[in-house]
Amino acid sequence: MDFFNWNLMFEPTISSLRIVGLWPKYDSYKIDAYSVYAVISVSFFMYANTFFQGINIFIVEMDIQALAATIFVAEHIVAVLKISGLLQNLKKIKNLMKQLNRETFQPKSSTQLRMVEQYLQMWKMFYLIYQCGVLALGIFWLTKPILDKSYKSYELPFFAWYPVDVKTSPFYQIVYLYQCVALFYIALAHMQLDLLSTGLMVYIGIQCDILCDSLTHVTCLSELMECIKHHKKILRFSTDFNAFLGNIIVAQFATSVATIALGLFKLSLAVPGSAEFYTLVSFALTTTLELFLYCWVGNEVEIKSSKVPIAAWNSRWIGKSIRMQKTVLFFLMRTQKELTINAYNLFPLSLRTFMGIMRSSWSYFAVLRQMNSPQA
Repeated sequence: MDFFNWNLMFEPTISSLRIVGLWPKYDSYKIDAYSVYAVISVSFFMYANTFFQGINIFIVEMDIQALAATIFVAEHIVAVLKISGLLQNLKKIKNLMKQLNRETFQPKSSTQLRMVEQYLQMWKMFYLIYQCGVLALGIFWLTKPILDKSYKSYELPFFAWYPVDVKTSPFYQIVYLYQCVALFYIALAHMQLDLLSTGLMVYIGIQCDILCDSLTHVTCLSELMECIKHHKKILRFSTDFNAFLGNIIVAQFATSVATIALGLFKLSLAVPGSAEFYTLVSFALTTTLELFLYCWVGNEVEIKSSKVPIAAWNSRWIGKSIRMQKTVLFFLMRTQKELTINAYNLFPLSLRTFMGIMRSSWSYFAVLRQMNSPQA
């Protein structure tokens, strides 16, 4: 079999992270020009932008509708927490990327190669849909003041406090441009981090498929032992990945219920057909798609890993040596528990978790509607 370069799967994502200053050449940042660029860009476009939006919450008078407007701030805070998690665990994720092209993880037949290519094609489809959703959301968000003519009253895309009077020129135009650049910076970094995380989960799922195919074609003890080594390395890779993913998933899921509920509530107040309406529809769809992407690929890992003992049972072990038969039975016992991707063992990434979050979000949305009704 020819060498299959798994790094090509992540090349666009890594290039994008490098552009925004989140992927240094080495395992950590050194004292060089790239590190200076990273500090300036992350501080100016991510931390400062989120700070200006966050401090506005404590300045304005809050009611339930004003609270709903904080969904955008919450989404930016989630991005900050997730990106901070990447920076904190940069060495771990770099180590995972170095393991992708291990000989053990290579497709071992033309059948396995076709299987990998077909699954990657499906992944690329989700990849493009998610990117298009984020791009559409960014465009709607930033052009909303122009589309609904609110720019005439000096309204910005995001509610935020600044140490200058943004109701006058040229401060309004400068701050508007700053918010545009900051949004695209955060969106690009946030989106590529999501695609890196989910892409690695796709990789784990594909490795389970390769292992299952190898197990069904086992004919001798040495081949079986190679499959067992492959399984151990998959488990090790998954454990290391869970250690990296923990902070990211906790940040994402801890705010998902509130973000989706507040987004639906604000959407229910928007005038159908208005710029705000389309912006909120785009926000709700993109946020839900982001959550679904994590849960779907996590669910795929669980399903694919559950097929490993079945594949081992269907291998050609009957009639073989006693040692091989015992090895198969021990392996069957070891693989009874499926592989799960989770955050600190709090909850697994699965479609069950996704449905639970959506049900909770709808319940909180109903409560907000009731609180805002005239009879309340």
